[in-house]
Amino acid sequence: MKAAILIFLFIIQGEALALCVPGLDLKVSELDVKAELETVSEEFQTTAETLLPSQLKLTLKLDVLNPRINAEIVKASDVFEITVMGGMLSQPELTPDALILLLCHELGHLLGGDPKKSRGGWSSTEGQADYFSSSECVRHWRMSEDRFLYAAENLTKIYAKVGSTTPPKVDSCDEREVERTNFGYPGLQCRLDTLVSGWRLSPRPACWFKADL
Repeated sequence: MKAAILIFLFIIQGEALALCVPGLDLKVSELDVKAELETVSEEFQTTAETLLPSQLKLTLKLDVLNPRINAEIVKASDVFEITVMGGMLSQPELTPDALILLLCHELGHLLGGDPKKSRGGWSSTEGQADYFSSSECVRHWRMSEDRFLYAAENLTKIYAKVGSTTPPKVDSCDEREVERTNFGYPGLQCRLDTLVSGWRLSPRPACWFKADL
């Protein structure tokens, strides 16, 4: 099935799960979605469709005129829609590999498994979506470790920019240990640690995940 990338100039209403960073309204007079990012998006949708159960459908939208630095996945019955907003697409750190990792995170809300955000819900937690994105999803693109680490650092640099915080680093580590699993947003260093742990097929970091005894 040929992937179709739809450019929408409105925000879909419904049950939405945003990326870790909150939306940030920017004054943007013009947003240019690079051809290479469009190509990556098309390739991602084609690959993602092969991972979904047959009864589920996925669409991918580039909301290029929306200045928010954000991405989200929305559920409407058996159709799931991933939207990447223009403020995110315009970030210089959003390389093609970083976009793949971002899209994998959103897909991770759907396919990442436990822990879920709520009992009986469909969405994996932010930490689990991060872990799925690097442990399973991104491997379909056969990145080298250097490429992956560069993408992970670039993506978390965007998160840090929006939150006005210091970007995390691959050679650092969040050494905190939670008493119970964090069902919200882990800290940025913890998120980067999670991405690296997933890539290296190591256990989920204790800075957000607490295994049941």
